[in-house]
Amino acid sequence: MKKKFIALIIFLITIVSLLNFSTKEKIISQEQPKYLWSIRSIDTMKTSRDKARVRLYDLNFDKEINKELQAIKNMGANYVAIDTPYDDEFLPYLTRWIKLARKTELKVWFRGNWSNWEGWFDYPKNLTPERHQAKTAEFIETHPDFFKDGDIFDPCPECENAGFWKQPDDNAKYNEFIQNQRIVLKNSFNKINKKVYTNIFSIIGGRAKEVLDKKTLDALDNVVTIDHYVKNPSSMTEYISYFSKNFQTKILFGEFGAPIPDINGPMDENQQALFIDKVLRELYKNKTNVFGINYNVLTLGTTKLLDDDGTERQAVDVVKNYFIPGVIKGTVSNTLGDKLKNVPIKTSDGLNSTTTDSQGRYAMSIPASTVNIVIGGNKYKTKKQKMIITRKAEITQNIILEPEKIGFIYRLRLIIKDVNKKL
Repeated sequence: MKKKFIALIIFLITIVSLLNFSTKEKIISQEQPKYLWSIRSIDTMKTSRDKARVRLYDLNFDKEINKELQAIKNMGANYVAIDTPYDDEFLPYLTRWIKLARKTELKVWFRGNWSNWEGWFDYPKNLTPERHQAKTAEFIETHPDFFKDGDIFDPCPECENAGFWKQPDDNAKYNEFIQNQRIVLKNSFNKINKKVYTNIFSIIGGRAKEVLDKKTLDALDNVVTIDHYVKNPSSMTEYISYFSKNFQTKILFGEFGAPIPDINGPMDENQQALFIDKVLRELYKNKTNVFGINYNVLTLGTTKLLDDDGTERQAVDVVKNYFIPGVIKGTVSNTLGDKLKNVPIKTSDGLNSTTTDSQGRYAMSIPASTVNIVIGGNKYKTKKQKMIITRKAEITQNIILEPEKIGFIYRLRLIIKDVNKKL
């Protein structure tokens, strides 16, 4: 009798194993996110552009540049936005910024322009759109050492400021200029064999919404870069939703910061930090449709992150929380030990969610905070786990879930599992 019982158990194990094997799928690994956004940048316009002439040959100023770059790196940024003009006069200053950025292991977001486009530094405002494209191509092709793979080249930040294109009569010409400029950039960087982002064209948010058409956004690989300062943080979500729903386009925020006196009024240090946190929370909530962020500006402006003596303002901690998130990762299994795919995992505030892959693995990047993680669904009971997330932390949290309903096969496998333990 005992032999028959053992034989029956072996038979059942074989059948259930075959059933279980038949449901297995090809394993697809899930990339573990470490950051909320691919592009995390801080802008240096007040020093890299505004001081370009007065510090042109002041090599002692390199110490200050280094301090700025190190502060940017410490905030968790992987890019520094450098706004130095491309005119021959300023090339020594631009060269120093680029070299020092490389030493700090920061990629460069080129946000300069030609001074005679808007009339910077008393240059005559006499550059035509056609000449702008030609000069930009020549600049790239004659300075290949300036660039590295992964850099960003924005050929004409807020190009509309030159006043060539009036709304709405010249909207078509403006879109055509952007499309042609993209072609020029791609050709130039192909010639010097550098893989640089060439689809980044910073445009004032309201103008982008009113003017850009689908053909232009397609030409930019469905990434729209807007410079957008807001009175109400929810405006960020409004713009993200507009481009996502109407054009299936992601947003790169080419500029944002606070306070802008005409928009936000005066803010003390604490109010600034709270406001920036609200803005970044909106971007975090919409992170799947946000390609990246460039905070403007590091020093000297009303939106500065560092005081004039280099002291970090409270807002720096806020930026770090989002630029250097913690990561929760692990696997989700059932009580049989099977790894569960497509199980929903979310934060209880609804700002972050994911699902397990075919190996039951999950990973979520979350800004430093105390959060409740909710795991379950897809025929499995939910569990809630309170977690303290700190910057850079990688927390492994493996979860075992019970099914909502236990069927015959599942019960049978539980019996077999129990028998195996006793044998």
